[in-house]
Amino acid sequence: MVVVDAQFIESYTVNLAVQRKSAVANSSGNFTIIDVNGNMMFKIKDTLFSFHDRHILYDAKDKPVLTFKKKLRSIHGRWQAFKGESTTHKDLLFSVKKSSTPKHETELDVFQVENKEETECDCKVIGNWETKSCTIYAQDGSTAIAEVYDKQNITNVVHGKDTFGITVYPEVDYVFIVALVVILTEIKSYDGIGKKKKKKKKKKTEKKSSDISEEDNKNDNLKSDEELKISEGKKELEEYNVDDEQEDFDEEEEDEEDDSDVDEYTEDEDNYNNESYEGEPKYDEYEDDDDESSSSEDEGPRKV
Repeated sequence: MVVVDAQFIESYTVNLAVQRKSAVANSSGNFTIIDVNGNMMFKIKDTLFSFHDRHILYDAKDKPVLTFKKKLRSIHGRWQAFKGESTTHKDLLFSVKKSSTPKHETELDVFQVENKEETECDCKVIGNWETKSCTIYAQDGSTAIAEVYDKQNITNVVHGKDTFGITVYPEVDYVFIVALVVILTEIKSYDGIGKKKKKKKKKKTEKKSSDISEEDNKNDNLKSDEELKISEGKKELEEYNVDDEQEDFDEEEEDEEDDSDVDEYTEDEDNYNNESYEGEPKYDEYEDDDDESSSSEDEGPRKV
């Protein structure tokens, strides 16, 4: 099965190890592909400041063998691979995209450039990338042409955090398989970034909802405090009004008592004025005596 070049096909099984490192910390590339003896066979470098996230695969002599990049405005996250350093359509070799009807955690459809209709894929990648357990099948969907496995099964290789193995079966283009696995790694990286963004957005939304809820609780508490203060104020006002009514009632009683005393005093005074002392003639009697005396004096002695 030739896809890139016939020189990358062997009559025996080829076992490789892929090591991923930071492009900044590793000048030889952020992907290094080595054989079971620890010899570097390929390295993959990212093209900085590229809107298409372009990667170039070099051989051990730094000759560019393959360029693959992410296609913009692709619904299923399609990636395209080209000969050498080219990115023109005439040098297109194959494309990879997520399956439109996946039945597994990891499922990619691969189309060679000759497959114009793309009614059926030429290869399919199926498995679980979280455990680095994937199988690449031929067009029939049952014949395995390569496998990806975890680093525990790799020997004679220094294990790193992002190290995993590839087994390429005889008569299969192993550069094609290496490119597929690296593209799969990049797709999963993008998925991880998307999940982190969604998780961050979710946390932000939850925090915003929590802040709104706390603000609502705060407002409810303030409202309750205000209602309590109003209720207490009303209660105090009612108690104050009751005290005022009681004071008014007491004052009315005192006024009635004062009026009663005044009436009694007036009645006593009237009785006092109408009474005469014992043995003392009344004013009228004195007046009568005076009239009689005056009359006697006026008559005087009469002449005979």
